[in-house]
Amino acid sequence: MPWNDQSGGPQGGSPGGQGGGKGPWGSGPRQPWGTPPRPPQQPERDLEDMLRGWRDRFRFGGGGGGGSGGGRSPLSFPLVAGIVAAGWLLTGTYLVNEGEQAVITRFGAYNRTTGPGAHWHLPAPIEAARVVNVTGVRSNEIGCDRSTNNCIDPDEGLMLTGDRNIVDVHFRVYYNIADVGAFVFNVRDPVDDDRDNNQGAVRQVVESAMREVIGRRELEPIITTDRGAVEQEVQALAQQVLNDYRAGVRITQVQLLNATVPPEVFAAFNDVISANQDAETAVNNANRDSARIVNEAEAYKGQVIRQATGDAEAFNAVYTEYRAAPQVTRDRIYTETMERVYQRGNLVILDSRGGNVTYLPLDGMIRRNAGAAQPQVEGTR
Repeated sequence: MPWNDQSGGPQGGSPGGQGGGKGPWGSGPRQPWGTPPRPPQQPERDLEDMLRGWRDRFRFGGGGGGGSGGGRSPLSFPLVAGIVAAGWLLTGTYLVNEGEQAVITRFGAYNRTTGPGAHWHLPAPIEAARVVNVTGVRSNEIGCDRSTNNCIDPDEGLMLTGDRNIVDVHFRVYYNIADVGAFVFNVRDPVDDDRDNNQGAVRQVVESAMREVIGRRELEPIITTDRGAVEQEVQALAQQVLNDYRAGVRITQVQLLNATVPPEVFAAFNDVISANQDAETAVNNANRDSARIVNEAEAYKGQVIRQATGDAEAFNAVYTEYRAAPQVTRDRIYTETMERVYQRGNLVILDSRGGNVTYLPLDGMIRRNAGAAQPQVEGTR
């Protein structure tokens, strides 16, 4: 058949004819047995061509270069600038947790304070945010516990008392942030977060207040009975100073951990305590003797007053009787007086009207009268 003729001819065409080696309908090169023609194959792109294409795609400017990516349009400069600007604006977002506050500064000056939540501020260098924990309790410890043998500065807690003694004080202060704006801006280094140089303002103020309070008190009450009073007085004084500084700090507690005598002067301190105890004992003995003497004097005073009062009343009674009967009263007074006088004397009365001489053992009578009168005299004393 003419369409199956592979030799060429007027219809089929020779290599030089009009057919050009195509089928009878010009549908392509002739294949045996009517097999359809294969589609043309594209050359495979290697990795180098792919990288070159991406490079040409993101190249700035108009017009494409040669090669496989020469026909693609590159990324424009306004789009890149917009992406960079959006990223710069996103740097102003910040998150404030519960119990925190953020201080916003504009060109370094205080602008506002924000609370918990997600917020946005103008990106740097226009505005900046500093997040501060305002509810957490902070603490500073001043002095050291000598029993642990890890004191960095053993002399830090040494203080001079009002009676010129040395006491080693170890205490801790607890505080939080009352005004975050004042805390950040009014005082330089209000706290020593790193605890490497002990230069925090709160620490210095509390230590100064403790030294002032200790300097107004004596040693013995400080280490025994006045610990609570010292804590309260230091807290009030330190809070007053921080308020004057407008530091934005609220002191919640001052805890006196230990107050004792340094080991170097412990022996001398014991001697002082012993001397004070001896002095107190002597004073107590003197007070006891003084009280006894005063009581005896008071008793004697009462006795004399009562006796004088009784004598005065007796005299008044006699005087009243004398005014009523002078002669009888005189005779009675005389008789009673003679009775008291002769009762203690060695006296023998003889009645010589009878004319007889009577022999009397006068020596024995005198001794007997003296022996009988002696107990009466001692009883009257």
